[in-house]
Parts: sequence; C-alpha cells; structure tokens
Amino acid sequence: MSTGCVLEGGGMRGWYTSGVLTALKENGIFFPTVYGISAGAFHALPYIAGQISREYIRFLLHYASDPRCISKENLSRTGSAFGFDFLFGELFHHLFPFDYRAFFRSPVELKVGVTDLKTGRACFYGKTFLEESFLLIRASCSLPLVSNVIHFQGRDLLDGGCSNPIPAEYALSDGNDRIVVVLTRDASYRKSPEPEFPFSVLREKYGNYPAFLRTMMRRSEIYNGELDACARLEQEKRALLVRPSTPIRFSRYENDPRKLTAVYEMGIRDGKAKIPEIKAFLGI
Repeated sequence: MSTGCVLEGGGMRGWYTSGVLTALKENGIFFPTVYGISAGAFHALPYIAGQISREYIRFLLHYASDPRCISKENLSRTGSAFGFDFLFGELFHHLFPFDYRAFFRSPVELKVGVTDLKTGRACFYGKTFLEESFLLIRASCSLPLVSNVIHFQGRDLLDGGCSNPIPAEYALSDGNDRIVVVLTRDASYRKSPEPEFPFSVLREKYGNYPAFLRTMMRRSEIYNGELDACARLEQEKRALLVRPSTPIRFSRYENDPRKLTAVYEMGIRDGKAKIPEIKAFLGI
C-alpha cells in the first residue's frame, strides 16, 4: 500500500509544517510522494533532501525578519513581497547551502501544486520540472496581489492554495491508498464566507483571467469543502491528520522570529505526539 503526505500552505504558518517534518525525519519517517502547496512545498525541500533539522530551521528562522525575505520594500521594488531571489539565491547557495544533489537524488517525489490563472484550476508538477531556481516553488508560494505572476511553459501561475489548498483527494487519485495530511489550522477553524480580497481589486489586477476570478470568489467554499473531505477520509481511515494543537494567531505575513519559532516548536511537539499513530497507520 502506498501512503502519500499532503502539506497545506498558509504563508508563515508553514513553520508549523516544518516542525512536524522535523519530527518525522528524526523518527526516520519518509513517504514515497509529498504533495506540497505554497509554503508546504517550500518546507518540503529540506525534508526531502534529508537536511531538515532543528539547527537548519532555526538558522532559516533567524532570517525571517530580514527585509530581503519579506517586506513592503520588496513589494514596491520588485512587485513581490517575498524575496524569492534572496531565498533561492544567497540564502540557499551561500548562507546555509541547500543540498540540491541530495534533493534530486532522493527517492521521495515532490509534487508541487500551483494555480493556472487561465483555467482557475490547480495543476501539479513533479521533481523533473524543478531546477535550482525552483521557479515552480516560487509560483506555488506567489500569493495574489502581493506577488508577480509566474510564467512557465505557456501557463500563468500563482499560489496553489487559491484553487486546491489541501489536495487530499488529488493525492488519493494519484495512486495512494492512504495519506498523512499536515494542516496549518487547528480543528476549530473554518474559513469565513467573507471574501478575503475585494472583488474590485482582484478584477483590476486579474481582469484578463475570469476563471481565476471565479475561483477566488469561491475560496471559502473550496477550502471548507476540502476540510470536510479530510474529515470524511479520516473517518474512513484513509487519512491521518496532523494539525496545530492550539490556534496559530498570526497572519500569513508574520515575520517575528520568536512567534515563528514558537509555532515551529509546536509542530515538533504535535508531530512527536502523533508518531505512534503515524507508525501504526503506516504499518511500521
């Protein structure tokens, strides 16, 4: 039986995911395929490379408040609040080098979810489409209005969380019998029906992509529907959910290293607490 791992996004809440992945790696638990959305795809990188550790993540967290990572200055200068050139350039190549060789040689596949603006739907790319600039990881993390559209092989792409924030059902349709799903919202959370972004602002920016606009207007319906699917799959014993034990009370743009470290450490604790259940679920 094949078991996949699904990683929700959530911007800087993704440091919770990193904590869970650290606990999994420390216990020797890996999956044939990881499905990463937005920040989930980013945090999957050191896990798949076998590089994730408390030391490595705390080093990255040290740069969380660096304006080169995320800032209004980046947005005004480059069109993106997130400094992807710094993250995948100086940080990954010089300050704390990412092990590209280990990542690409790892038997663990990564499928990165992005949103195609022309169709308004999610599409997924495997490791064979990735290279050292990690353009598709950038696309998956490119939040609407605060990021540039990424162009790849004739497609115009943005954040995978717009169209498929928790791709549990996709992972099952991709050939897995069961899945472990790492969420970045606690069990009480439901997305408000109030639009996250004013339609007039979205229309001004993305008026050439009517399908994408329709998707954005259905974000709460999509997200809550995927939460319902996760609950059903959990009841059917086809999914095991790992989620924050207490609410993460900050926005996806939070950059205070102390708050992010606390969330990372909660991920480690919650992950460790779930290890016996995960091992039983995996039959190991």
